[in-house]
Amino acid sequence: MDVSSWFRRSINKLKITSQSHPSSAAAAAAASDVSPSTTSRNKIKEVEEQLYGVTDQLVEFVKSFTIETFRSFSLPDGEGSSGHGEKSENVRKDLSDWQETHATLVLSRVKELSQLRFKLCPRFLKERQFWWIYFTLVKSYVTE
Repeated sequence: MDVSSWFRRSINKLKITSQSHPSSAAAAAAASDVSPSTTSRNKIKEVEEQLYGVTDQLVEFVKSFTIETFRSFSLPDGEGSSGHGEKSENVRKDLSDWQETHATLVLSRVKELSQLRFKLCPRFLKERQFWWIYFTLVKSYVTE
């Protein structure tokens, strides 16, 4: 079973559970003072974050990054450099689908990384270099 079908099945199970047991979904929502649809969306987001490796440990590690973490990182020749006329603002061409989704999730959850990216790209690093360094640094925390 591939990851995408597993993910779809997980989402469907969440939908079916909340539809077939509205009282339990409503009770959980009432206990947390949140609507049932918000609770389902939060569960789906949690499942998606786990699927793409965005864990609390990763978030804490990424929060420790500084501008110097990226600026002092030595890039091997040819790695992380932009090539073949790719636009640096077009992350889609630079990252795999998994990496793109992971990057989107981690940027939405870790505002410090988003701010670092804004400060570094494109003045000091190209977008591709930024993400190459990021995935090199976090490779022990996430596996594709």
